Amino acid sequence: MSDDADLVLKALVALQAAGIAVEPVGEEMDRWRIGDLLFSDAELVRIAMSRGLMEDPDA
Repeated sequence: MSDDADLVLKALVALQAAGIAVEPVGEEMDRWRIGDLLFSDAELVRIAMSRGLMEDPDA
């Protein structure tokens, strides 16, 4: 598993642990649905970081 995939998985777990319903979308599972909105892998990671649910890997 690549580092990017690890970050996305960590973001997914962190968001779900915070009670946010996140669903994969599409065959490639490279889009995520939160409510009525769709997000990319990178956006999912940024959402988790912006809410303090995970640390910035570059920091």
